[in-house]
Amino acid sequence: MSDTDRPTKPLAPTRRGALTRTKLIDAGRKAFSAYGYDAARIADVVRLAGVSHGNFYRHFTDKDDLLHAVLDELHMGLRHPVRRQQPSAEGGMLGEMIDYNSSFFHTYAEHRDMLRVAREAAAKPGPSRFLDTWLEMRVPFIERNRRWMEKLQAKGVIDPAMDVALMAESLGSMIEQLAYVHIGLPKQRPTAERLDELGRTCGVIWFRSIFGGATVEPDIAAGGVEQ
Repeated sequence: MSDTDRPTKPLAPTRRGALTRTKLIDAGRKAFSAYGYDAARIADVVRLAGVSHGNFYRHFTDKDDLLHAVLDELHMGLRHPVRRQQPSAEGGMLGEMIDYNSSFFHTYAEHRDMLRVAREAAAKPGPSRFLDTWLEMRVPFIERNRRWMEKLQAKGVIDPAMDVALMAESLGSMIEQLAYVHIGLPKQRPTAERLDELGRTCGVIWFRSIFGGATVEPDIAAGGVEQ
């Protein structure tokens, strides 16, 4: 049976069962973060959760089913970005872009272990729901950027011939890859200063890409990067 055909267990109907499920999801997050997608074992999960193998199978069909539950929680967590303590000093549209990208990198760092696992699981060969889950996690971020760029295009700020959907995908993919390489893969989590540096660099790249290398703030009546 493939991942796409495998049924998932129903949610636990009792309070005790719900607590056990929560323990297993928390233990799964720790196991996947520590050992990676392939190396994590159900034995690791039940040991960390302090429950039996039998209890595990009352809630999940297998390791993949548990990972989906963990990723569902991660998806919800990503909808609430971590904000920088100090906003950019640049102000204006450039400052908003720097702050927006910095918030993305700080949020990625907060969830870096599981985001790395999610990406690795999505890349596994063969039919898999993990790829669909990973793509679903990207949609709100890319779509938010696309809508914002469409507003700028409607105001005449962006070249009307520009494919803003492709631009949003391209700029979004750039910071995703930077985050994976500079935040997800290193053994140590980057410092807050390093995350701000990444955000500033990407903010400047976004500004120059969208406004054609302009060094003067464009005259925009209202609206910045959508939060």
